[in-house]
Amino acid sequence: MLESITAFFTSVILLFISFFTPSVPSAMPEEELKNIPSYFEKLELPNKLYVIDVGTFGGVDKFHMTVCLQGLVAKDKPQIFIKTNSTDSYYLDKIEKSGIEIVYTDDDGNRWTIETLLEKFKSYIADSGYVLYRQSEDGIGLNMATNLSTVYGYLAVPESLENLAISSGLTIKEDFSDDRYNSISQLKIYNKYKNEFNNSAVIHAHYDMKGLRDLAIQQGLFCFFVDDDVDGTWFRNYVFKESGDNSLVLGWAKYEVKYVRNASQNGNPVIPSDHCYNNSFITSFDCELPKQAHNEAKTYTDESKHYCALLFSDGDNVQWIQNGFSEYYQKLALETDFPMTWTFPPLLQEMSPVAYNRIIEDSTINDYFIAGVSGAGYIHPSEYPYKALTEFTDITASMMLKSNLEYVSFLDDLPENAFKEARLLESFKYFARYDSIKGGIVYLDPDRYMSGKGSVYFVEDKPFVCARLSLWHPSNEKSEVTKDWIEDQAEIVNSYSADIHSINGYSVINVHPWSMSIENLEYFVNCLDDDVVLVTVDELLEMIKKNVPHNNAEVNEIV
Repeated sequence: MLESITAFFTSVILLFISFFTPSVPSAMPEEELKNIPSYFEKLELPNKLYVIDVGTFGGVDKFHMTVCLQGLVAKDKPQIFIKTNSTDSYYLDKIEKSGIEIVYTDDDGNRWTIETLLEKFKSYIADSGYVLYRQSEDGIGLNMATNLSTVYGYLAVPESLENLAISSGLTIKEDFSDDRYNSISQLKIYNKYKNEFNNSAVIHAHYDMKGLRDLAIQQGLFCFFVDDDVDGTWFRNYVFKESGDNSLVLGWAKYEVKYVRNASQNGNPVIPSDHCYNNSFITSFDCELPKQAHNEAKTYTDESKHYCALLFSDGDNVQWIQNGFSEYYQKLALETDFPMTWTFPPLLQEMSPVAYNRIIEDSTINDYFIAGVSGAGYIHPSEYPYKALTEFTDITASMMLKSNLEYVSFLDDLPENAFKEARLLESFKYFARYDSIKGGIVYLDPDRYMSGKGSVYFVEDKPFVCARLSLWHPSNEKSEVTKDWIEDQAEIVNSYSADIHSINGYSVINVHPWSMSIENLEYFVNCLDDDVVLVTVDELLEMIKKNVPHNNAEVNEIV
């Protein structure tokens, strides 16, 4: 009786919600999707690329100053590249093979320094001017100076390097060194110059974050950073609103959940990217976008097996992928090549085509890629305004087509009631309206992505499956993971039932990159029983679509 009453009221609630919910728009034709413009303007590439090694800086201030100079030069034509890690050697080799000359030393045969680069590229600094700021923990002074670099073409100079600027023949144009750095000072700068900025994206970057500002200066993007206090949150929301629907938020913040929630409620996707370097060059460096080596899903029919897909999370993190994607290459080096699915940023083909090329070109038939949360950028779908969701899913479908991705992952909160569940499922309809998006994986918080407990939602006859288990150690530290803990997780999976005609017979297992090493993952796989079969996400979702009745179901529910 109670179940019947609950079902009745749930139906009434869903009917009420559907009455006040805008209808889902029709899908955009594929040809139009292909013509959706990129977020970043591509500039003409140079004949020569001047490479400075991060080891010459000797401190963060010179790094910031070089990044600013890099951006100023790139307004005309990107010509400076900062070599920060070993992956950059791969990119530079690729760039050199394209016909661009790589210049590592000056005319005297010495490695480039900020001093010699200033001498060579001084003409790119407007009116030989600089903007002075002082170093601060949150980076507000640096960001304000960077914004004047964007608007006027001046060089952002920290107090510690003012003598270098003066000896290079630069003259001061603006002085922020005595200002009180807070949300009000940033607001004044923003309101004064906001019509000068390109609203396709904004950059939220702390002082420690040395990347992205070259891209900001080149592309005309506003830079800022706030803490999550009352004034900071108000200002951040103000910038998000002023930027408009689906303006990207590049960078990161102190508190992920509040940051992404603010952005989602305002209709802005977040791109974790504040450790991205040289994007003023590599966004314009076109590379072939190869297709995945895994291009055909295997068919499984054994009813005595339980089928699992391992899914590596955090693939929305552009900086991690661009800077080497070390866990991926560690997995490729293993002797046991088990099936694995990786989340991957669709924006990468636009923001860093050379990184996209490297990762996909090296893939195997046992490595499959789906879009990272939640498509074109990290959002909470249930909190994203409907008016912005239409364009966001158009952009997502476009990027996924260009990236050869067919499935998407999502991250949101476990719905607390029927209203919130209906809102989440309604958002999935915007993705599912596209034939090219075949379904998805759903991570639900607060329980380390597995609060959905393996449930399945069918939206437009496409499966959206919640993670059932999360290989995410409570400590968040790889060093704390023990063999006993791994064996306990494997035993949980070994206890799952075999039933290909029910959601009970399938599991998505999240792999948390920050607490689960590839070595520990391999040990977990070796602890699985023979009746547990690992498959890729496309194979798992195709099996569910084919074999499981198309109604929403929880694990252990009789369907």
